[in-house]
Parts: sequence; structure tokens; C-alpha cells
Amino acid sequence: MFGKIKELMQLKGKMAEIKNRLDNMVIKVESPAKLFEITISGSQEIKEVKVLKDLGAMPSAAVEKDLQAVFNKAVKDSQMMAAQAMGDLAGMAGLAGPGGAA
Repeated sequence: MFGKIKELMQLKGKMAEIKNRLDNMVIKVESPAKLFEITISGSQEIKEVKVLKDLGAMPSAAVEKDLQAVFNKAVKDSQMMAAQAMGDLAGMAGLAGPGGAA
């Protein structure tokens, strides 16, 4: 029983370590039309949004579409980063099942 508690405490510590790593990892994503750049952390916190071009003459629908695309890509990329980090945690903790699948 105490062995399981010790394992859970180690796992909790590793999870805190992964969260800290994700908080400090950042990805910069540029929008398809190169209008915006978003910096997002591995824990999916938006750190910075930059407008790269003058948007004054652009149709609002095009601006909205580009902004939506860059946010979606930033979130997807940060989710992939988090999944990879959690996969690393599963491997470290010996949680992978038969054949290495978590």
C-alpha cells in the first residue's frame, strides 16, 4: 500500500514538473495571410498577439478568417506539445501498456 502511495506522489511531482515545463515552452504561429503572429505556451496560454500588417484596407471577413485560422493552429500546436509532454510522463512513470501504448 505504501509503495502505491509513494508511486502516486512521484507521479504527482512529475505532473507538476511537466506543467511547469509547458508553462515555460512557447510556440510562435504566423497566420496563413501573414497578418498576425500568436505566441502561445504549451499550457495554452496566449502570451502575445502581434498584428504584422496594416489591416485598414482589408475586408473584415478576410481579417476574421485569418485571425481564426492562426488561433486554431496555435491551440492545436500547443495541444500537440502538451500531448507529447504527457506521453513523456507516461513513459517515465511506467504507465505505458503492452506494446508501449499509454
